[in-house]
Amino acid sequence: MVLSLKTFVTPGKNFLIQRPLTFSRAVFNRSTLAAGLLMAAGALPVEAGVKLAAVFGDHMVLQRDRNISVWGEGDPQATVEVTIASQHVTVSVGTNGTWQASLKPMPAGGPYRLTAAAGDTTVTIQDVLYGDVWLCSGQSNMQMPVKETLPAEQAMAVAKHARIRLGTVAKGWNATQQTSADIKWQVGTPAAAGNFSAVGYYFASELLQDPTLAKVPIGVIDSSVGGTMCEAWIPQTALAGCDPAILHDSMFGIKPAMLYNAMIAPLGHSPIKGVIWYQGEGNASHPETYPWLLSTLIAQWRLQFDSPDLPFAIVQLPDFSSPGDSYHWPWQREAQAQVARAIPHTSLVVGIETTDGNNLHPKQKREIGRRAALLVRRDVYQEKIVGSGPTFKAARVDETNIWVTFDTAGSPLASRLTNQEVRGFAVAGEDGIYHFASARIDGDRVSVHCAEVPAPKTVRYAWASVPNATLINEAGLPAAPFRTDDFAYDNIEVQPEPVSHVVRTSNYEIRVDGNGRVTSLAVRGAQFLANEPGLAGGTSIPVMFGSKSLADIQNLGPGLLSCSDGSVTFRLQFKPAGMVWSITNQDKDEIKFNIALSTSVRVDRPAESKLVTLSHNNSTVAIAGIDTVSYSDSGAVLQVGIKGKSSRELVFEMNEK
Repeated sequence: MVLSLKTFVTPGKNFLIQRPLTFSRAVFNRSTLAAGLLMAAGALPVEAGVKLAAVFGDHMVLQRDRNISVWGEGDPQATVEVTIASQHVTVSVGTNGTWQASLKPMPAGGPYRLTAAAGDTTVTIQDVLYGDVWLCSGQSNMQMPVKETLPAEQAMAVAKHARIRLGTVAKGWNATQQTSADIKWQVGTPAAAGNFSAVGYYFASELLQDPTLAKVPIGVIDSSVGGTMCEAWIPQTALAGCDPAILHDSMFGIKPAMLYNAMIAPLGHSPIKGVIWYQGEGNASHPETYPWLLSTLIAQWRLQFDSPDLPFAIVQLPDFSSPGDSYHWPWQREAQAQVARAIPHTSLVVGIETTDGNNLHPKQKREIGRRAALLVRRDVYQEKIVGSGPTFKAARVDETNIWVTFDTAGSPLASRLTNQEVRGFAVAGEDGIYHFASARIDGDRVSVHCAEVPAPKTVRYAWASVPNATLINEAGLPAAPFRTDDFAYDNIEVQPEPVSHVVRTSNYEIRVDGNGRVTSLAVRGAQFLANEPGLAGGTSIPVMFGSKSLADIQNLGPGLLSCSDGSVTFRLQFKPAGMVWSITNQDKDEIKFNIALSTSVRVDRPAESKLVTLSHNNSTVAIAGIDTVSYSDSGAVLQVGIKGKSSRELVFEMNEK
């Protein structure tokens, strides 16, 4: 019996097959663009004679070897001459005040000056290069800048890469398609890289390892917004015919199509080399609809950029485990993989084994950028390298074993464990109940066996939010998750959590979880902290998409514990009848440290005093250093503000037995 991967479906629906994709080319019609592109673009007055669209700026990169459209505004009926290198193109401004010129293809090179002249007015764009332009888009993990990644990774950005140019699209959203967006281009200096998308910058840096790109400038455009859904990046014309039930708003009230309108449409139809797409967290709780959404996005962007084969590298979700909805992530990874298999000229960047899984926004971004670059070097630039890890080909049942065959991507199978043990496989019999299995490598196959499943039928690999999976190839790249069953989607998973710590004295007990949050403070048996799930309980440092994870926890001594993420350090000093908490903020912006209290706790605070006394049953806790106390039906919340580059202390004293 041969097992194969099944089409990703939800009962009664198949969004890739049953819903044909239909697109209207009218929205990208060239005459429409010529009539309306960039009418607003922070426009100069018409009296200025001529202006270029906002997408054109100093230090930019134009796509090599392709016709380039240049457009802007001017006096109606005026003649505009566009010049770059030896090319001179003359066009007339339309009666609507817009113009558009077409430049012939040019090879990699530069720097050049791009000018648009009309009458006595000339607009000049300096330091323009021809090279390859990559659009990096998605949500917060694409948005995260280099300066927020691990210090060891930031060291990569120390060198000045003059051939890397970084373009940032200003964040915004709009209910109607815009013809203008603010785009800032910069040379890849350390300062510019620090504030630029980490995945985008590391991707560009790794592309330079390709010998064929030794003299090719690389332009990277970051157009990303945290907390956003896939449908926010799709034009409304493509969403009009779909079931409204599958569409969801993003954070900040951003509705479907709004980000496309403000941050993609203004890029016009000038060619680009390809797209790196890192998104999916927002849609993870609806994996059954994601294949249709992402397929639609890819088709629409290919229409916009006049490139039917525009390459897309899709970053698959990395490891993440939380009390929230990360149990959806294996299914969302499958949805992403299905799109990559179904649509030509797409590649899947396997994301597992890049982080410990404790942070929704992991700081380990260099490996994601490196893996994306390896895939692109192999699939787009046709470099003969190992660009990915092993991928599933077929599975065959042989009595009590399942033999799984892989495409090894040109590099033999291996395991991350020194004894070559392979972990991460699970098998199920007729009952569909999966059991973890032992596995061994045999050439390009893996033999999978489980004594508790004597008659296996199906197999899964790395099927967890944080999979304990070790199969790689000798190049060190991980095997992609897969399953051979067609069981209905479920959301059941036993998830590991980071190691927590408990401190007990004769007067109190305190628990600190693996993310550096105090989740319990019991004094003489009375619980003082709220134990609601999420941010409603315990301590927290709110950030835009949740709470900071201070998962770097170190036991510094018998009574000292340090929790950090590299930018904030929470240090706890324990005493027999008290504690000292110090919070150090190494960032430049102020943070807030919250302590959510149980509804049973009474709070007393004299006017203008920073000493707060908490009472519960016969126990009391006095805390010095609190800034504010707020109240709600969920209980009181104590708050402390820590300004950038500073520290604050909270001193606790408990009544002794």
